Amino acid sequence: MNIMIAKPRPLRMNQKAELVPAAQFGRWHEIASAAAGLSELDRAVLDAVAAYYRLLHERGYGRPPTIEQMAKSAQVRSIDISEAIKHLVGLALLAVKPGAGGRRNEYLLALPKRVMATMTAAAVEDAPPL
Repeated sequence: MNIMIAKPRPLRMNQKAELVPAAQFGRWHEIASAAAGLSELDRAVLDAVAAYYRLLHERGYGRPPTIEQMAKSAQVRSIDISEAIKHLVGLALLAVKPGAGGRRNEYLLALPKRVMATMTAAAVEDAPPL
């Protein structure tokens, strides 16, 4: 009997990045949007990803945006969105979990490890005493 087992597709992520918990999408969007060297298109991609996580947080479900949806919203070509996503992955602001078959790519929140360390330390300092 021949059974084909699908290999999990590797996560595309900068080695200097760390994933951000989905619940912190607002803080991630604030930090990522303020990063140096971003174009308006890069910011449009960040906005689309943040909107997805906002829906996920509010409704408990949502579908990740497609490259085509982001391109239509930003009024650019799909290839331009793909390049912006590559740029954001390179800047450690985004990770991509590739889809397969009918599943869409999922865009995961990421920040550089040094920024995550600062963000985590600030959260611990702001925590109420026990």
